[in-house]
Amino acid sequence: MGSAYLFSGPPGCGKEGLAIAFSCGLNCSNESNPLCGECHSCKQFRSLQHEHVTFLVPLPGSNSGKPGEQGGKIKDQKNLELFQAALEEKSKNLFHKITLPRAKQILIGSVRCLRKTLYLKTQTHGKILEEPPKNTTIILVTDYKEQLSPTLLSRCQHIDFPPIDQSTMRSYIVDIGIESELIPILTEISQGDMHKAYSLFGKSKEEILGMMGEIVSLVFSEKASSWRHFINEYSRLAYTNPAEFRFRVYLLQLWIWSIYKEKSGVRKNSFYLGKENGMESIVQKLLNTDIHILNAHLEEILRGLNRNLNTSLALTNLLIKIHQEIQSDKAYA
Repeated sequence: MGSAYLFSGPPGCGKEGLAIAFSCGLNCSNESNPLCGECHSCKQFRSLQHEHVTFLVPLPGSNSGKPGEQGGKIKDQKNLELFQAALEEKSKNLFHKITLPRAKQILIGSVRCLRKTLYLKTQTHGKILEEPPKNTTIILVTDYKEQLSPTLLSRCQHIDFPPIDQSTMRSYIVDIGIESELIPILTEISQGDMHKAYSLFGKSKEEILGMMGEIVSLVFSEKASSWRHFINEYSRLAYTNPAEFRFRVYLLQLWIWSIYKEKSGVRKNSFYLGKENGMESIVQKLLNTDIHILNAHLEEILRGLNRNLNTSLALTNLLIKIHQEIQSDKAYA
């Protein structure tokens, strides 16, 4: 059994749930049937309250006041309540992602607490991975393996997970009772990402296409009022709900790539692009545009969320770049 593992794969592929199941199997007291589900240890894992398991997740930065001040205590208490609520939801749905508002990194204090839990004194973080205490297994989970340092990668056994295939996704959605008419659109939009699928549960096909149509219309409009609305609304969304912001941008990317597929003959008559959506004029506008460049501009916006960029300014630049690209392609057409 290894001392440190790295579970990596695209978002929503189930790697966090599998890490929890792996931990449950390591702690199961039934040696003849690990993951028995009946022993005391397995029952504790159902609520994610096992005494031998420690979760480290990104947390908001510490309060700017001095340690022990009332404001800092209130903030810490609120974060604790949010984390406990997220952990409870995770115990019910292993695809649920534990995220706290404006949490972008694992704080150094969390790592120090882990070292105390493991009775470590002077070891560096890399040393913890390389030589953890006896009977300790560390599982790192990431969407972005390529961004990790070579030193960290060299100290872990790697297990890579693919996106969930459409047949498995479809079976899962059917089992939890989603209406059959929504299954094709959920599997198409989610692209193997169960987080995206869950974000669409409870919405009708009309609502989903409406969300997509709204951002498409705002981004490709040439009206100043549409630009102002897009910049103001999506700047607010990026601050208050980054996950929803990323999902809306993903819908825009999906719509743009559907044009590329139409142009390439890969797929005809995509349900994203029909006249009923009122987007045929925008589709015609983009037929001669380099879709890869438009997508690169959108990816740049998503990466910028982790760099504390000025979102209003970044979105303004995005609109300018997109419309410049469209106009330049028209000139060469």
